[in-house]
Amino acid sequence: MTSRSSGISTQSNHQDKSAWLGLRPETLVTLVLIAVLLVPLSGLSQPRDSSSPGGYLARLRTEAQLSQADLGEIDPTSETMRLATLGLKNIAVTLLWDRANFYKKVEDWTNLSAVLEQMTKLQPNFYSVWDFQAHNLSYNISVQFDDYHDRYSWVMKGIEFLRQGVFFNTREPRLLGRMGWFIGQKIGRADEKVQFRRLFKADDDFHERDRPGRTLIERDNWLVGREKYLAAQKLVDSGAPLKTTPLIFHSEPMMAAINYARALESDGVFDDKARDGWELATEEMRRFAVRQIPTSWDVPIRLGLRETELARAERLAKQLEELLPGKFSEMENDRESALSESQKAALQVPPLNRTEEEQQLVADAKREMNVTWSIVAQSAPQEIRAKAKRLAEEHVEAAETADIIDRYRDIVNFDYWRATCEMSVTDLALQAREATWRAEKDYEEARLQPAKQAFEEAFKAWRKVLDDSEVLREDAMTQEDIVEIIDIYRELLEQLDEPFPQPFILDDVLNKT
Repeated sequence: MTSRSSGISTQSNHQDKSAWLGLRPETLVTLVLIAVLLVPLSGLSQPRDSSSPGGYLARLRTEAQLSQADLGEIDPTSETMRLATLGLKNIAVTLLWDRANFYKKVEDWTNLSAVLEQMTKLQPNFYSVWDFQAHNLSYNISVQFDDYHDRYSWVMKGIEFLRQGVFFNTREPRLLGRMGWFIGQKIGRADEKVQFRRLFKADDDFHERDRPGRTLIERDNWLVGREKYLAAQKLVDSGAPLKTTPLIFHSEPMMAAINYARALESDGVFDDKARDGWELATEEMRRFAVRQIPTSWDVPIRLGLRETELARAERLAKQLEELLPGKFSEMENDRESALSESQKAALQVPPLNRTEEEQQLVADAKREMNVTWSIVAQSAPQEIRAKAKRLAEEHVEAAETADIIDRYRDIVNFDYWRATCEMSVTDLALQAREATWRAEKDYEEARLQPAKQAFEEAFKAWRKVLDDSEVLREDAMTQEDIVEIIDIYRELLEQLDEPFPQPFILDDVLNKT
């Protein structure tokens, strides 16, 4: 009786306490569990400060460089505006994008500038905001004005817009690269490039903000663009992530230097300054050739090592031939003999005359006849098979690496630009380019006889240049450039009522086009 009364009394006491707290028992248990969970949560979410690295999440943000301080400078106005949206930042940004497009359409440039400023405050670390709107300013809006001074002003607004983006995204190399592109390409290739390049050199405000103390030569838009590319490269080399194609990205300093040298020649500069320009381009080409480039095959390459890899593959093939004399040719002959009669017949048909069925037979035959050293090594005698397989694996690696390098070279036309840089520093090449420039200038100003003499001098020089460079002699770009010069020469002869010379000193170029 006593124990039962005691239990009833205890239960009554618990109920009284719960009632006194105004909580049901299950609610009280939930609150206790929440309080317990807050302990590890506070450890996870503790912020970083000067005296502590913070909790686990703060340390992860630091390691991944995701905090605002790691991304770039902190703007109090930007942070305040984002807090004021009360979680509706994305909606606000979408509305601002619409307003920006509207103001661009109605050519309300004042309100457009204000909207762009608001967008960057709400999304200071969103790359596309800076890139898209900078392009909008420099390319789309600038062409709306008639006076080239106004167009130049809006081009520079886009470039300054990118500079702000770099300020808030100090670990984003693409923004520096875009600055380099705008400064080089938009100023150096626009229809008004002569005026733009002159205005850029005289733009004291820009150069004092960008890099005080630049000499007049260093103020050339292509050289300043190259500076931006090099700064972006340095950022990548320091560990900043690169979210674009590495091959194209790392080729830009070289192309900026090449464009600088070519711009000098377009301006009629062919003295030591032009040679210095091409020497700078050659230096950048060499840097590019030895830079390690990631590939989609997960095999890093260096563009300058193709010949080295081909030589290694050839050396390994000789070692395999010495180890397994005649086996490669023997297997090729065996596979060719095993082809069907229809496949053998299809192989005898000239490629342009093959039917669709014969083309398929030839494709199947070539696949069946394909022999590699890896296949040959599989049938090597037991005592040398391990060595043969190892050599075959190295041969495959060297050949495949050379093939990957060759494909990546084609993307950036590496062989052509390397040959151009190496050739352009020579006296012969400078003479050919100078005579060509003089001929075109005389022709434009209707000095026909001096133009004819200069063209013929240029063709003689180009003949020697092409004889000295097999790459340039066979390259389509070189041929197209020279044919354009020859076409002007034809027009000149027609005006002088003179026949085109036969034979012509560059007939081989004409026959290839």
